[in-house]
Amino acid sequence: MLTMLRFAAHVVVGIMMSLLYLDVGNDASRVYNNVGLLFFNQLFLMFTAMMPTVLTFPLERQVLVREHLNNWYSLKAYYVAKTLADMPFQIVFPLVYLLSVYFITSQPLSGDRFLMVLAISVGTSSVAQGVGLLVGAAANIQVAVFLAPAVTIPFLLFSGFFVSLNAIPGYMSWIPYFSFMRYAFEGSMVAVYGFERPPLDCSLPYCHFRFPVKILQQFDMQQSRFMCSFMSLLVAFFVIRLVAYLALKWKLRHIR
Repeated sequence: MLTMLRFAAHVVVGIMMSLLYLDVGNDASRVYNNVGLLFFNQLFLMFTAMMPTVLTFPLERQVLVREHLNNWYSLKAYYVAKTLADMPFQIVFPLVYLLSVYFITSQPLSGDRFLMVLAISVGTSSVAQGVGLLVGAAANIQVAVFLAPAVTIPFLLFSGFFVSLNAIPGYMSWIPYFSFMRYAFEGSMVAVYGFERPPLDCSLPYCHFRFPVKILQQFDMQQSRFMCSFMSLLVAFFVIRLVAYLALKWKLRHIR
């Protein structure tokens, strides 16, 4: 039931966002609207991957504790199996969502760019699920429901969407390097506006952001590289999964 609800949510929200941002992707006069869409895409995929895990894993953990203490299987076997079993959903759900949003909103018709946005979206979804797994492993369900959204606030604030990276005070300039949403947003922007994209259409007499490079400059991303963003998400995925495993292992020892 939860899987079907998640699938339906991606379809319904995808259609709603497609109609709301219809043909915004190639219009230079509506650049900020399209940037907001790119950020919302990653925000939506983050929460839809994280919150179900936060809610269901503490309940599943009770079964894990009982069966693991009965020596039915090792914690490593369970953790690897759970990670592999969840991976198809982390690919299918972003794909279902992007199939409508990407093309109906008139993003660049390029297979390479679509695959890059999809890769970033899958990475965001996978990392976010790892965060949900970590919070669910470390806390009970009552605490986890509050803690998970609170934990994501720094990731969002230092993503580069609300405050440009160069405008962050020097004593806080190190924080964006630990924000996976920074790499999700940055990777989406570079995939859509980078790689020497041709000028956008302009529905007004003058459009300041007709040239995509100016859009990247506005958000301090003119030197950003897609592979750096993608690899950073990949590193975050493994690090968070490892920390979640250690938290779960500590929890089981504590129960013993």
